[in-house]
Formats: sequence, C-alpha cells, structure tokens
Amino acid sequence: MFFFVVILPVFVLGTTIGFFNSQKVEFNYLFGMVELPLIALLIAEFVLVALLTLGASFLRVFGLKAEIRRLRKQLRDSETELRNLRALSAPPASPAAPLAAPPKVP
Repeated sequence: MFFFVVILPVFVLGTTIGFFNSQKVEFNYLFGMVELPLIALLIAEFVLVALLTLGASFLRVFGLKAEIRRLRKQLRDSETELRNLRALSAPPASPAAPLAAPPKVP
C-alpha cells in the first residue's frame, strides 16, 4: 500500500522530469568541461547535497550523543555526592531505647 501511495507517484514524477530534461548541457567545473544530459546533472547535484546534509547531520548527532554521555556522567557523580553528603549529615543510628513512662502525680 505504501508503495502505491508514495513511491509510485514519486517514481512517475521523476521519470517525467527525466524525460523532459534529457537535452545535453555543457557543465564547466574547476578542472575541465563535460557535456551531460541535464537530468544527470540534476540527479548528481541532488545526491551530492543529500550526502553532504547527511554528513553534517551525523556530525551533529555524534556531538550531541557525546554531550549526553558527559551530562549523564556528571549527573551520576552529582547524585553520588549528594547521597554521601546526606549520609554525613544524618544522625547516627542508635539502638531503640524504651520510652520512659511519665512520672505519676499523687
């Protein structure tokens, strides 16, 4: 179902764009010149931009994951320190002493 709803129309649209952009164009780049169909240049540009975007996204995600690991370690250390401080300030445990009965008034 997903194929017919999303993939098939995209495929048909891509084929149509490819058909109408099949004329040869001259592409000048830094080291020379090449003559290619316009659709080939459009696809190459799309792939190149997609790869660059994915690379930049992966770098950002990798940096954020490193920051999460650092913050989790910092939180764990802070919780340990807080536990230790609470243990220091707590009164020492004493054996349960029986409660004294109040004195009787005659």
